[in-house]
Amino acid sequence: MKNTIVTNKSLLLKNDDTIKHTISIDPDDESLVVEVWVRDISFLDIQNAAQKMIRVEKGDVTLDLAGYWGYALSNWITKTNPNLSNKELLSLKGYVGEQICKVLPQPTEMMEALQGGFTKQTE
Repeated sequence: MKNTIVTNKSLLLKNDDTIKHTISIDPDDESLVVEVWVRDISFLDIQNAAQKMIRVEKGDVTLDLAGYWGYALSNWITKTNPNLSNKELLSLKGYVGEQICKVLPQPTEMMEALQGGFTKQTE
């Protein structure tokens, strides 16, 4: 197989577009929704998220899921309707936060990416 040098640099760079998600926030009333715009995740985003998620103290490794989700909500969501501040995003009710986090990369996906799975196509 002959190698071809990429001429279209956009194939190498993260996408600047965001994806809008409409998320139901009440299991008893699916008509109540919030809109959330999520940006494309770069290689360095994964490294930064990993630093928030993986804690090494005195040789012990622990996972800080609150650190991971705090980073994800604050850095990967670019806009919401209704408009929510970073502080408000970090104060979501459990069910609402769970629903929003379903559209963000999961910690297991981040771990996979750190092990070389970053090339997996996103949906």
